[in-house]
Amino acid sequence: MVTSTRPNLAAVDALLRDGYWDRTEIIRMVDGSQRVRKQSKGHQSAGPWGMDNLRAEAQYLQDLEPHLLDLFPRLIASWEQPAPGYDMSYKKECVDLGQLARAKAFNQQQANQFQTHLGKRVFGQLHTPSNATCKLSANVLDTLKKAAYTINASADLTCLLENKLSINSLDCFPLATNITRLTTQTHLLQAIDSQPQVRLHGDLFLENILLPKFSSLKQWPTQLVLIDPVSVAGISTGHPLFDLAKYESYGSGELPAMRRGHVQISGMGGGYAQDLGFTIDWHNKDMQAYTEINWHSCLRQSYVNHYGPVDEAIYALLEAYFAAAMVICTEGVERQARALKALVSLERAILLSV
Repeated sequence: MVTSTRPNLAAVDALLRDGYWDRTEIIRMVDGSQRVRKQSKGHQSAGPWGMDNLRAEAQYLQDLEPHLLDLFPRLIASWEQPAPGYDMSYKKECVDLGQLARAKAFNQQQANQFQTHLGKRVFGQLHTPSNATCKLSANVLDTLKKAAYTINASADLTCLLENKLSINSLDCFPLATNITRLTTQTHLLQAIDSQPQVRLHGDLFLENILLPKFSSLKQWPTQLVLIDPVSVAGISTGHPLFDLAKYESYGSGELPAMRRGHVQISGMGGGYAQDLGFTIDWHNKDMQAYTEINWHSCLRQSYVNHYGPVDEAIYALLEAYFAAAMVICTEGVERQARALKALVSLERAILLSV
């Protein structure tokens, strides 16, 4: 499946996504067939993980068992030169669930049906036991440290270095201080590795789930295809809560609000900041997709059915980790919001674990 150079194409038909570290395009081959090409931006990528992620995604698709092949696009080719990338089959009549949510194409019953089916496929089938040597705790700790370095080097985040902070009325320590607390005072890092490890999707949220644009069939909400496996920081195995936490960050509306700037930041001016905060602008029309339809409760119930109650301390640690990864890759208001989210979530994780 791996080739030395990428296959030649006749034309680029459309840009699907210009991401932090890669571009995804619909391409046309010389024989007229279409496929989707995802390729690294190389050294122009935002953040440190881009090229390795593309390699991992291609390998992930190549290694799928037969009963999971319908759950992902077919891998056609992958390559290393001139930069890592891969081609996959093009689901011509499909769009991502983020678009369907914003278009209010689903009613609540259909959204529930979709979530229940997603839980069956992900928690019941994709999540198989893993003996991977890569430890999620090491990745979490490394990512938090990278975020702390970014905060320390960013002029618009200097107020987050104060010894005492209040974020959304929660007293918080700076990120670097809480990283030390995490490694010396709690068992959280050990807990996420000691519990059963499974294969994850790793980047499970609505924009990475495809469905036909429209179908009159009752099974429409279950005709899903997953794309873009492997997390921002290269994770595809670990604690099963990883996939639920990532999905809920989007399904609750928080992640799309931060991405689109529908978040209000307070206290981030120069100098000493006692009262910091971030709130989602739920009145923005773009956020109605997440207030009028519940996109997450049924998937959480599916998780509980498979694994038992959610460990809230581990969940908060994963929230901090997701936010920290994006502190490294973003800028402006989004990075400020992500930094505040990382600090408050890590504080909550430590409080819940003692």
